[in-house]
Amino acid sequence: MREQTPQSRPPLSSRNLGTRTLDTTTLVVTPENVAFDFHLAGPFMRALALTVDLAILIGFVTVVGLILIFSTGVLGGNIIGQGFWGIFLFFLFFLWWGYGGAMEAFNNGQTLGKKALGLRVVSYSGLAINASQAMLRNILRGADLVPPFFPGVFAMMFNERFQRLGDLASGTMVVVENRGARPSIARTELSTQNLEPLIPKHFDPSVSLIEALAAYVGQRKELSVGRRRELALILFEHFRRAWSLPKSVDPDLFLCALYERAAGGRAS
Repeated sequence: MREQTPQSRPPLSSRNLGTRTLDTTTLVVTPENVAFDFHLAGPFMRALALTVDLAILIGFVTVVGLILIFSTGVLGGNIIGQGFWGIFLFFLFFLWWGYGGAMEAFNNGQTLGKKALGLRVVSYSGLAINASQAMLRNILRGADLVPPFFPGVFAMMFNERFQRLGDLASGTMVVVENRGARPSIARTELSTQNLEPLIPKHFDPSVSLIEALAAYVGQRKELSVGRRRELALILFEHFRRAWSLPKSVDPDLFLCALYERAAGGRAS
């Protein structure tokens, strides 16, 4: 994360705030003129991640199928054995349509394949996706893979952010995580323990999010109370909606608690 200056980049007006793409890097600019660079995942890397996911699913289904074949052989193909096969078919349906959405919703935008390749699904703002975005983009995978034209692949080839139809509909993009960088650790010197239970245990922030939180924590002492609240609300509103947080939570203190968890988790 970096705060833009006139020397590094020209001033940004309200008309060009948002997301801009340069080559395979997308620049997400906040209303406070702070920019994040995200390296976009191209079709090849995403195809590899999908291949890993499919290999895992096929291996898992094969093991379960062999167990069922053995079980139905022992049971002699009676009604109980037939019931097992019905459950197995339902299980296959759930895996195909639910695996990606469930993993991305509860694993901070990563399936096992994406995690292995160092990829993550994020929203246009660069923040973590919510459950509805995760489910929508995965449900539309069926439309992306319709033969013979495979419209999802076609859309990625002619889209500057390599988005398939599911990404376009859900407002998401797939980025390559830069886990080598580590932002400096700022100290809040505040008591935020009572806010810790509000942060989900599965919270696994990206480096860019930690940098955004670090920038806020590092500069908050120089800001007035009103200005702190104004800036904190920009990021806090996303987490309030995603995690159904009570409106009584102080945005400033919550971001400090979030940063302490995020920086501590990365350092461990």
